[in-house]
Amino acid sequence: MTRRDIPTVAAIERDTFSREAWPAQAFKDLLAVFSRATPVRGAMWVADDPPTGEILGYAGVEVSALWGEMDIINIAVAAAHRRRGVGQILMRRIVGLCRRRGVPLLWLRVRASNRGAQRFYRQMGFQARGRFRGYYLDPDEPAVIMAMEL
Repeated sequence: MTRRDIPTVAAIERDTFSREAWPAQAFKDLLAVFSRATPVRGAMWVADDPPTGEILGYAGVEVSALWGEMDIINIAVAAAHRRRGVGQILMRRIVGLCRRRGVPLLWLRVRASNRGAQRFYRQMGFQARGRFRGYYLDPDEPAVIMAMEL
């Protein structure tokens, strides 16, 4: 992901997460922090269509404060491109990074009512590990904490 990708990424974010969407500035800030951090604190990617350059989706990870673990901080695919393997490509990129860095555990949080996303994450190898009450605010709903051992 680069700064020039942010307007499209922010639009996908708004379409996907509506009121809970990160503002474009959050993506700018994360890119800046991740690019300067030593050791590496995280990474963000876009998946694009090679012939057109159209951004199909994006993902980001952050090194956990527990070191040795990574947290998927955001992942989304544009509505017109869902169920076409874009999410799997992004997830494989994340898992590949974790394996190259020797990260043994990958975490994420997903809205408890988002059964489709939970099914996708289970298919990718994640397992539910618990709940985080009050994580989502509009509406108030717990997050399901999911993890993948690598």
